[in-house]
Amino acid sequence: MREFRDRVAVVTGAAHGVGRALANECANEGMRVVVADLEGEPAEAVAASIRDRGGEAIAVETDVAERAQVEALADRTYAEFGAAHLLFNNAGVSMHKTIEESQVNDWEWVLAVNLWGPLNGIHAFLPRMRAQGGEAHIVNTASMSGLISRRNQRGIYQAVKHGVVALTNALRHELEADDGEISCSVFCPGGMLTDIEDAGRHRQERFGGPFTLGPMPVPRQPNPVYPEDIAPRVLEAVRQDQRYIFSHPHTRADLEEHYADILAGFDAAARIAEQVG
Repeated sequence: MREFRDRVAVVTGAAHGVGRALANECANEGMRVVVADLEGEPAEAVAASIRDRGGEAIAVETDVAERAQVEALADRTYAEFGAAHLLFNNAGVSMHKTIEESQVNDWEWVLAVNLWGPLNGIHAFLPRMRAQGGEAHIVNTASMSGLISRRNQRGIYQAVKHGVVALTNALRHELEADDGEISCSVFCPGGMLTDIEDAGRHRQERFGGPFTLGPMPVPRQPNPVYPEDIAPRVLEAVRQDQRYIFSHPHTRADLEEHYADILAGFDAAARIAEQVG
């Protein structure tokens, strides 16, 4: 998708952090923007800010864990703007518990928002994108934690974000087989200064209700990265149709180390095959 001006962007989780930065950058590119978020008032504030700068934007309060609400988001988008060209399935939550101490409702919540959220977005928007014709692109926000598992008590988050990477890769293969004008990417940001750790304040009652995390250790960052720094790079990566979109180029070393461990398993398998037969 090379042209953004006068196209329509839909961003979930757009009231704060990465989503807000993406919504603003889409507006900077001349796109009409749908600001979707579980928090209606902050979403409207983002949309109003875009309008104040001369852009076009609406806010739609949306719980991405509820398929009917995501369908309603698509309905509103097409009623207002007649199309959707760029969809950011960006809404996400985090949970800091070990797998052993986690409860079923913890998994249900993170799965519902972080994995079913993108899937609901795909189901609601992709058929309409096909019907409207022309270029379109879907970006699912995963994480470096969707590629690398770390010892940081985020086992639920890591497992689910791995699912987002797999979902996006599978969808990309399907879209490539169509040989059409719709594509998708997975965004794997590294550590950024956002408020995702506060998402528990808005956990829905059906998943156990709101909660707050205690103070979390924050790694010292000599050069802290903000969502506003990354958003222009994400849009350019979409323009180039990159399968994987990364925010921190230096994290390549972490990924190389991780995959070296995996490849070492194949070396071990070869040795064992020789030993055992």
